[in-house]
Formats: sequence, C-alpha cells, structure tokens
Amino acid sequence: MLIIFGFRIRFRTTGTTAFFCPRCGGDRTGDRRVARRWFTIFWIPVIPLNQVGEVVECTTCHTRYEPHVADQPTTANLSEVLGNAVRVLTAMVVRTGDPSDATMRATAVGDVRAVAADYDDTTLESDVAAVDPALAEQYVGPLAEGLQVAGKERLLGDLVRVALAGGTVTADQRRVIDLSGRGLGLTPAHVTGIVSSVVAARSPEPPH
Repeated sequence: MLIIFGFRIRFRTTGTTAFFCPRCGGDRTGDRRVARRWFTIFWIPVIPLNQVGEVVECTTCHTRYEPHVADQPTTANLSEVLGNAVRVLTAMVVRTGDPSDATMRATAVGDVRAVAADYDDTTLESDVAAVDPALAEQYVGPLAEGLQVAGKERLLGDLVRVALAGGTVTADQRRVIDLSGRGLGLTPAHVTGIVSSVVAARSPEPPH
C-alpha cells in the first residue's frame, strides 16, 4: 500500500484586533493567527509539530502581516492623539509668549476648535496653567511614525502662526516648536525651514 505523507502549515485564530491595514488603506479588524507545522498522511494533518510564527490577517482583504502591524496607531488613534497634541502644544505656545495677549489667545482658540469644537478661552486658561512646555516632545512622540510629513509641517506651522499672532516668536516659544519638531522626527533644519516660511508669509512686503 502506498502511503503519502508530508507536512503542511495550518493557522489557528487566537483573537482579533483593530489595526490599520496598509493594503485597504484604512482601519480594519484583523485576526491574530498562529501558524503551526503539521505532519500529514494522505494530505490530512494528524500530528501537530512546532509553531512557526504568528500573523495578523485582515478580515477584509485577507492579507497577512507581521504581528507588529497591530502596534501601529489606527486612524482613530492617530486622530485622538493629534487632537490632544494640538490642544496641549497650542497652550504651551500661549504660555511661553504673553498669555494675556488677546489676539494670540483668540488665534489659539480658533486653531484648537478645528479638533475640539467646544473649546473656548476658559478652557485655554486652564490648559495654559496646567501644561509644562518642557514636555512638548513627549506629546508628539506617538505621531512620529503615523503622521505624514505634510501633517507634521501643518502642525508646526499652526504653532508658529499662533506665536506670531502675539507679535513675534519668543525664544521660549521657539523652544516649544523645536521640541515638537524633534518629537515628530523632523531635523532642526526642517523645523527652521517651516518657521522661516510661515514668518515670511506673514511679513509685509517691503515698499517699492
């Protein structure tokens, strides 16, 4: 009698997770699956052997990824972190300038309302009193990999515009911007370029 034997890989689902699927281009549900080698007889798996790896499989497109894909922020996570960063960093810029400047405060409130519709000057007052500008880098760290370069530039550019609403970018405000840029993974030269371009755009043209 001819006996046909061999080996095959079988996957077993151990749980589910929400993750950003690169192929789908959005947040999806993924199955956490363990791959195990089996000994087969007549193509039927009969003896489980060693575990050979783990994957996250998208339930929509069924693409399989290394487990660390689930460690990357989802679009929903990124949006929440970005909203918090905008609020905190804007308060830091106000605190390190002239916190009583009405124009700067109004500009700050307007910027934060883009991510928190009910934000007002009273909330800004509380935030300004609570924030520590030395921690700016920590608030943007989670955005370093998930946020596109254009988004990073927009975030820093908005901080510069808030500072300029008070007349000029102070040394302490610039430090907040520099720390934020470093936390986002931008080089000092890149940050300087962003600041310079925003300042140039706000400066009046010299008379001819």
